[in-house]
Amino acid sequence: MSTAPATTADRRRVVLITKTATQNQGNQALSIVWRDFLARRYPEAEVRLVERAPAYLKRYTLAAIARQRDPVAAFDALAASLVARMPRSATADPSVWNVRHDPDQQQVIRFLKLRQALRLRGRLARIGVGEAAYLERLSYICGARLVVVNPAGEFQANATDTPLHYLLETRCAQLSGASTAFVNLSFEVADPVLARLSDHVFRHCDLSEFRDTESLEHLRATGGTAEPLILPDGAIMSAIARPESGGGKGLALAINALQVREHALAEKWDAMVDQLLTAGLVTLTSNEWTTDFPFWHKYLERDGVTCEGSDLPYDEYARLLVGYDVVVSSRLHTCVLGLVAGAAIVPVETGTFKLSGFFNMIGMADEPVRMDSAGWQDRLLERIAAVRSDRAARIAMQDRHVDAARARFEQELTAAFTDRLAD
Repeated sequence: MSTAPATTADRRRVVLITKTATQNQGNQALSIVWRDFLARRYPEAEVRLVERAPAYLKRYTLAAIARQRDPVAAFDALAASLVARMPRSATADPSVWNVRHDPDQQQVIRFLKLRQALRLRGRLARIGVGEAAYLERLSYICGARLVVVNPAGEFQANATDTPLHYLLETRCAQLSGASTAFVNLSFEVADPVLARLSDHVFRHCDLSEFRDTESLEHLRATGGTAEPLILPDGAIMSAIARPESGGGKGLALAINALQVREHALAEKWDAMVDQLLTAGLVTLTSNEWTTDFPFWHKYLERDGVTCEGSDLPYDEYARLLVGYDVVVSSRLHTCVLGLVAGAAIVPVETGTFKLSGFFNMIGMADEPVRMDSAGWQDRLLERIAAVRSDRAARIAMQDRHVDAARARFEQELTAAFTDRLAD
């Protein structure tokens, strides 16, 4: 299906749909990496960033599309109708260049007042409030030569409407004649209609890139036929000045609290924290502070447990991690940023494949300790002790893998983002 462009296109423009203000240091790092890569790759273009998942799109739901006889046709018809309603030339500029770390942002999953406010925004969107501003935004996006979408971890197993909104804006750009790329994607969706729509959009992209082979395997298992490029998580390309020295601050612990509770591992982690305290100080940290901090209170009541890192931008957070003897993390981007900065990392997987997929991609497949495996507590303690016994050797080994992965990332992406995409 195609439609005539509804906008006056600026074919020098490259638009990156990504997080532009975030409380997650990993998202901040990813947005900056992709922004700077596109600016290097297309120096003659105007690279601009647009915030992802606008509130106006809450009026469109996966459930409504799934009720249609042909969901893919209904999805395409919706995209075409949005394109037809756009102004031919956007007068408003919704873009930015800078990516802000905003520690005051809150997660939707808790905090009753915020959830109520978001429900109100959704109701306002459904009755048309904000339509003109949204169509201006869409016109700006669709008028670009190249539209790159960085949804990162949003295509998770229980995902529904949020991925739909990324797909919808990408399809609008495709129908408007822009080149499109989906990048840095972990694909875990379980809903069969969402899987079909995802593959439909991916197959019409000029380029799609997944961050692990497990995502491709999942796409195939859901019937998808798109052929994405497979590269490690883009945060590995972060530009971080390394501290001159590290270690000495004990152990840092960055554990995804929601995953721990989802997989009924809270009691086991209570016992693990007690064991780790016998070996010295434990500092709780996270690259997604507002998700994890509400679950730390019982740990912070114990002698020897502290926390830090909430208000730091991604590069300072990465350097903070270097100060610890060992960083134990089930947070993907704490692992990645720590590796780049030169911290000693012990990865822990919590019932998914995101973290394991990354370590597979950089040639360290045996490193993650899986919390759903027998005897994981003992293996974790052994791994920590081994890293502490020769921290320098551990970091040197990590550096070899990270350097090789960074070189491959730059080489393969530079070749994949051809001049044709932004001419």
